[in-house]
Amino acid sequence: MRLTGVGALEPLFVPVEAAPGFLQPNPAAVQRFFPDPRRAPDVSIDTTWFPAAKAPGTLRIFVQGESSAAGFPYGRWASPAALLQQRLQRAYPDRNVEVINTGMAAVTSYVLLDFADEIIAQQPDAVVIYTGHNEYLGIGGVGSSLASARSPTLARGILKLRRLHLYRALERALASLGPAADPLAARDGTLMSRVAAERSIPLGSPLYERGLAQFRGNLARLLQRYRAAGVPVFIGTLASNERDQPPFASAPPEAGENSALVRFERARQLEASGDHAAARAEYLAALDRDELRFRAPQAFNEVIRETAEAAGATVVDVQAAFAAAADNGIIGAGLMLEHVHPNVEGYFQLASAYFPRLVQWAGPAVVVVDDATARIEIPVTEVDRLHGEYRVAMLKNDWPFVPQRRPTTLPPPMTRIEEIAQSWFAGRVSWLQAMNEALVEYQQQANHVEAARVAVNVADAIVNAAETQYTAGRLLLRAEQPDRGLHYLSRAVALDAAKIEYRLSLAQAQFMLGRPDDSIATLEAIVAQHPEDTRAKYWLDEMRRAAQSR
Repeated sequence: MRLTGVGALEPLFVPVEAAPGFLQPNPAAVQRFFPDPRRAPDVSIDTTWFPAAKAPGTLRIFVQGESSAAGFPYGRWASPAALLQQRLQRAYPDRNVEVINTGMAAVTSYVLLDFADEIIAQQPDAVVIYTGHNEYLGIGGVGSSLASARSPTLARGILKLRRLHLYRALERALASLGPAADPLAARDGTLMSRVAAERSIPLGSPLYERGLAQFRGNLARLLQRYRAAGVPVFIGTLASNERDQPPFASAPPEAGENSALVRFERARQLEASGDHAAARAEYLAALDRDELRFRAPQAFNEVIRETAEAAGATVVDVQAAFAAAADNGIIGAGLMLEHVHPNVEGYFQLASAYFPRLVQWAGPAVVVVDDATARIEIPVTEVDRLHGEYRVAMLKNDWPFVPQRRPTTLPPPMTRIEEIAQSWFAGRVSWLQAMNEALVEYQQQANHVEAARVAVNVADAIVNAAETQYTAGRLLLRAEQPDRGLHYLSRAVALDAAKIEYRLSLAQAQFMLGRPDDSIATLEAIVAQHPEDTRAKYWLDEMRRAAQSR
């Protein structure tokens, strides 16, 4: 079976066919949690390429979590991984920084625990975790339609058995005898509308306590596993929409203090009166009593703190960071799109909460990257933002936001960028095609800043293509960001040193950064190899004259 692959477990990481020597998260990884792959939900980890062989001096960080860790609804470029990659690479320009996302919608702590050994095998320097909102209604959740077991011990045992080829082969063979149709795997409607088997889990109920115990047990095992491997962990507390997401399901008003709606309305009144601290306490009480558990209760943050302390992990207080950035200290629509997913500013705050703790661990930053700089250079393009808004509109047109699913109608596009975003949303073009079309549009507008933002994302997505690195570098020079341009032009030269244009642009970046000696050395190397190149000779003479006049 091992020789033929029969009964093999879907691996977390697989080779990239288009880029030999690189790995990426497996788009089919979710299938490993289901006896029959046909019954798995249509979710996957966003593609990130990274070298199979970790280069010396590389700072390699993995991110674990659910849809908020994955950057939903915007995708990879708004995720904590992408925002931390952008900021850490700027902070440590002389190091190769890899922040690899394994976040995926609908996952629970079982999934993170199951992925841990394969992440450890990739030699991480650290792991960033943001998880907990799906523990009741995600894969393995105690109230979920997704495959689950009533006993955490049994569930963890099954995950271990699936690593045996014989067990996995038998499991699949038996599952194939059943019907192919499965409402869980249906593609109609949002995933939220399909996962909730238990739509009422009251605070303190046996099912509620089971979810709490499951999260505590799996998280403790996960953190201890990383501790045993010597991998530092940075785990965040959980933030939810407190003010602007009314309870999905509530005990009737007659239940008094146990009614989520009663507590929510009281919070509204207190906030209107100006008592913001008391209002927030009531909003959190209402959240805890929301019986449809698409948001983690506050007890989960206590579990995170306790288990992290026991395992020597670093707690990042994401919830406090959101509250500090929110109006009146109450997390709402200013940072959240709906119940738990941040908007672009929210994702910026999420990554910014982790960043100083990572710098404190990694050592003094070579370049200080403050919030203002990071916000200007944020990798979220306008196409990504619009596409995310369309996805949220579709989400909110289904249960539990509305009683019955209703169609999502987009407004007529008013700009070429909106047209591109809607074409991507409709599936008429791929992400890469959308980015290339946006790049053409921005260049025609001479909008160098937005063109560079798009080109950088393409370069980071296709890291083995010298031309994409060169394009990003050139556009960054035009956008007057030579420090960032140097990074991509150095990549281009490393991938294809024979291209004179790449090395000429590298010399330009070095000169723009006030490094004439490096620029001269780059140009001298070109002239030595290509004495007939008039461009290199001209600029070498210019650089030498500039150096003599200093």
